[in-house]
Amino acid sequence: MWASPVVKQPDQFDWISAYLDSHGLLNPWRRISAVFIASFAAYPLIMLWSPAGPVNPVARGVTMVAAGFGLAGAGLRWKRWPTRRQSSGWLLIAIAGIAAALFTLSNPYVALMGCTTFAILGAYVAYFHAVGYVLVNLAVALTCVVVLSYRLAVETGDVALTAGSLIVVLGLVIGVPFGMHSLVHTLRTDLQGSNRDPLTGLYNRRSFNNSAYELIRIHRNSPGSYLVVALIDLDDFKRLNDTHGHAAGDQALVAVATALQQSCRATAVIGRAGGEEFVVADIETTPAPSAMAERICHAIAALPFKITASIGTSGVPLGTGPLTTAMQLIDDLIRTSDAAMYQAKRAGGNQVRHYSGEVPAFE
Repeated sequence: MWASPVVKQPDQFDWISAYLDSHGLLNPWRRISAVFIASFAAYPLIMLWSPAGPVNPVARGVTMVAAGFGLAGAGLRWKRWPTRRQSSGWLLIAIAGIAAALFTLSNPYVALMGCTTFAILGAYVAYFHAVGYVLVNLAVALTCVVVLSYRLAVETGDVALTAGSLIVVLGLVIGVPFGMHSLVHTLRTDLQGSNRDPLTGLYNRRSFNNSAYELIRIHRNSPGSYLVVALIDLDDFKRLNDTHGHAAGDQALVAVATALQQSCRATAVIGRAGGEEFVVADIETTPAPSAMAERICHAIAALPFKITASIGTSGVPLGTGPLTTAMQLIDDLIRTSDAAMYQAKRAGGNQVRHYSGEVPAFE
């Protein structure tokens, strides 16, 4: 069915968070979103003093609980950027809270127009999360719209007002989230295409850092997890180019890229750092990814181009520290892996060295 592959599209929360952080926008986004959440959470509290607001004790209690959850979410967002799981949980609570607050309003017209809040929440969901969450938001929103429009028509008898309100509300609730989802999906496709090395198809340096950042976000709370990096530099690659020409050198680089993909796990992030240098990041249970590095070393030596590789590795435990340090951590691991790689090269090449010094932990 058409809906199946759409619903199964990957969640883009970690990717967009990495993109915002790499451009210095994550903290501004965090503060702005916290202010917006607090503003919308304050709305039902203000309505407690309105004749159109909740009138009985139960409805007023529901309103205060919904607003309390909203203000708590704003406070947490102000303090730190959430993980993907935290964001998903928050938006489900927000959807339920909005619906509950709308049903407590005594004026059906005010409640119906309040359904436009689902459009704003839906834009956030579409920007950061998979389309499945967009559909959940839409289903709850449509339920509220149907019930509240029925109340409005019955209590006022004004069919024209009800129809006009429905046009505005449905246009926003449906159009805004799905328009945002389409835009983000197109943007991600274009950016991913431009962030690939044209020869090997691997990540370039910038997109490698962003993808490694996603690894940190996903695994930062996993006990005993280490972010490890391996830097691979081909030995005597200049000789291959000088002897057989640049076409042969390009073929060798493509073959090395394939060997890296076959030697690493599917979770690994693999990039071409430039020239004959490649870089790999993955999550391991030890700081020294010796098994992965040795597989890579043997796979490159087995290629029919008579080339070998000097490989340096480095690793650091993942904690629960602020993600604003993640990009610096990735740069530190690449730098220390580079130092270990030069040790391997000075020792004759075609071997692996692990950086034994201290790398600042991500805590």
